[in-house]
Amino acid sequence: MALMNKASSLLIPIALLTACGSPPADVITGDPATLLPALMAEANATLPSDEQMTGTFDEPITVENSEFAAGIPPAEFSELVTAAFESKAGMITSAQTTVLIQAKDPTAAAKVSQLVAAGFDSGQWICVMPERSLVVTAGSYVLLAVGMKNGTQALVDAFKKLSHNTASDPVVFYSG
Repeated sequence: MALMNKASSLLIPIALLTACGSPPADVITGDPATLLPALMAEANATLPSDEQMTGTFDEPITVENSEFAAGIPPAEFSELVTAAFESKAGMITSAQTTVLIQAKDPTAAAKVSQLVAAGFDSGQWICVMPERSLVVTAGSYVLLAVGMKNGTQALVDAFKKLSHNTASDPVVFYSG
């Protein structure tokens, strides 16, 4: 009986550590090409119809377009990024783009978010500027949200929900 009590007393702390341990580095899993449309739909569901981000052109981000699409130089994109996907306004006169980046690991994601904040051109549209541009990270994922204030906030909220509230606070690097 004494041996059983000793064994039980060891198993309980192990079970508690397993159940209450720190969350995994990545609570988000999946390909940005699949996740981004779901994020957009979640964000749009919270916005009035006249503020929804619709009529978008969606495409993968590659080494060839990484600097224009996300502000990440090609060499750093190759080194730090696993996959990235962009949803941008179908009309060049609408300043809206959303990018979801899967970095190689959380450390790479932190570097990617800094590169995006420093390198993304918030003035790339014709005759219009976004209200704000921001970046937010969760584990190995980085979200770039550019557009109207309500739309970017809806995207941040959707990203936080996807990450089970493990996402960082947004870093606003442009406010117009």
